Formats: sequence, structure tokens, C-alpha cells
Amino acid sequence: MFRLFISLVFLTTFIYGAKMSQKEIKECYEKSQSLETACDFHQCFHERYRCNDESVTAWALELCKQFPKSIVLQFTPEGREMMINIQNCTQNFLTRIFQQRKTLNCNAFEGKYFSILTKCYANEKNFCQVFKDNRSIFMKQATTVMMKKPRALQVFAYAAKDCKRLN
Repeated sequence: MFRLFISLVFLTTFIYGAKMSQKEIKECYEKSQSLETACDFHQCFHERYRCNDESVTAWALELCKQFPKSIVLQFTPEGREMMINIQNCTQNFLTRIFQQRKTLNCNAFEGKYFSILTKCYANEKNFCQVFKDNRSIFMKQATTVMMKKPRALQVFAYAAKDCKRLN
């Protein structure tokens, strides 16, 4: 009985995941090509794979919405560059998944997403200074969202591991 239930869940996920038309997939993909429409792409990604509201896809969408262009422009020039680099890095990963996969195991995807996010932050050599210079914006925009996913805090801690003092 349990196997039948699991099979039905998998089949339902497969069918729904594949429900987007080629036109919709193309339109979503086009949204991934611009930072202006990045959050729209996150929304498409979340809807395509039908992950629940506690999933990393919902979390990434919520985080994206915390950093619209008007907020990013408040960062120092180095901070803007870092935010754009990290957004491009994660966006490239999501775009590859979006192009290659019709379905997604949302639970398993969380580990992959945070692994990539860790690498995106690790590529930022000036993280400590950028965070220090832009801390108030980071804290105001991201604290509530970051607390929803313990893995996000681990990513941040890893990025800050070599920082002397952040105040």
C-alpha cells in the first residue's frame, strides 16, 4: 500500500512537473537572462516543480524579493558587485536545472542548492569587507528569511569564517 502511495505521488509530481508548455518554459527561461526579472524566474522555477511553501525554491524566491534593484543600489559599489555576482551564480545554476529537468525532488534539491550557494559566496574574496560596509542593509533585508533555513545560516557562517570582526 505504501509503495502504491509513493508511486502515485511520484507519478503526480512527474505529470504536474511536465505540465508547462514549451512556450511557458521558454518564457520562464527568458526571465532568467536578466537581473531585472530574476525573481519572476524564481517564481516560474518554484511553480514548475511544484515544491511546497517550505521548500528551498520558495525560500529562494522570498530571498530574491528581499533584494530588488532599488535595495541593491543602496549597497556600496563593491556590495552591488558582490550581490550581482551571487545572483548570477545562483541564477546560472537554477537555469541549468530548469533547462535539463522536467521534474525535481524538492527535498533532495535543497542540499544541492545550498552547496552551490556556498560556492557562490566562496567566490567572493571581499565578502568580509563588503558585509561589514553593508551590514545594515543585509540585516534589514535578509535576517527574517535567513532564519527560516538553517542551511542558509551555515552558508553565511562559511562565507564569514575568515572574517576577523564584522563590526
